[in-house]
Amino acid sequence: MDFQKVIRELQDTLVVVSEIQRRQAEVQKLQALESDAMRERIQRHEEWLAHMQQTLEEAGDKLNGLIGYLDGLRRDKSE
Repeated sequence: MDFQKVIRELQDTLVVVSEIQRRQAEVQKLQALESDAMRERIQRHEEWLAHMQQTLEEAGDKLNGLIGYLDGLRRDKSE
């Protein structure tokens, strides 16, 4: 058995495993950054949706007021 060859193969394997671990750590770091960015985008979207909901409610209130006003004008003309 050639121990030098086995040692070289083990060393090569360790180099490969080390590189795989380095790349995996890099991928995990990028995933964490993307996850943070995604949470931030979701938060901004939820804030926009809340603002849009408020705007729509205000527009609905104004339309209901206008409808009531116009309905009152129609009743006054018919009396």
